[in-house]
Amino acid sequence: MRPARPAVSVVVPFAGNAAAARRALGHLRALRLDPGDETIVADNTVDGVAAASIGGLVRVVGAAGERSSYHARNAGAAASRRDWILFCDADCAPESDLVARYFEPPPPERAGALGGAIVDHPEHDSLLARYAASRNFYRGERGLQGSDGGYAPTGNLLLRRAAFEGIGGFAEGIRSAGDVDLCWRLQAAGWTLERRPGAVVAHRHRDDLAPFVAMLARYGAGSAWLDRRYPGSSPRWRLSAAELVRAAADAL
Repeated sequence: MRPARPAVSVVVPFAGNAAAARRALGHLRALRLDPGDETIVADNTVDGVAAASIGGLVRVVGAAGERSSYHARNAGAAASRRDWILFCDADCAPESDLVARYFEPPPPERAGALGGAIVDHPEHDSLLARYAASRNFYRGERGLQGSDGGYAPTGNLLLRRAAFEGIGGFAEGIRSAGDVDLCWRLQAAGWTLERRPGAVVAHRHRDDLAPFVAMLARYGAGSAWLDRRYPGSSPRWRLSAAELVRAAADAL
């Protein structure tokens, strides 16, 4: 018999519309969970879209104090109760065995973070989606390196609560690069970052041009913030307004 794995809190930050909330609920319901696991949607909308749409079907906590997915993740983590916190994005569809695969093999004692795999959704084939996938925009910060080591994106990231709380959670007041900063701070505090390529979610890229350009702008702002915090760490995402327009034109 396979030994029981630790219980996990699955936290999903949310900032979409009612249809997106229902899709996120479907993703959570697809997970194979054990007794003791819990799921939490951290609603980052000002009008409580998730609570109104799916509040009776999953635990929803309000997280509208700041328009930031990192604020929502911190709020969801604060409301959770398990020793491991799994952060997934609302637009990521997990494999049913996602949680179990994180514990194969069991994490070492000093593992503070475990990064799973994020693949492109096979049914998402719009022009913008193909372009984003070809340029790895969703994982654009993956190539960033600095003296503090590697990182794993928050779209599929398992954190040990003791490590997460020990460094104060995610930095707030930013819209991008918080996952890089968190992983580097964890490693600076003596924790390790492990990879779990068998723990897989599929990401749906943006279909519309305006959200796509906004995503690029967030990456650029996050990169600039990260470079101020860790000088020399993130040169590739310094995007000017002209570069944003050029990237958008390339996608059409």
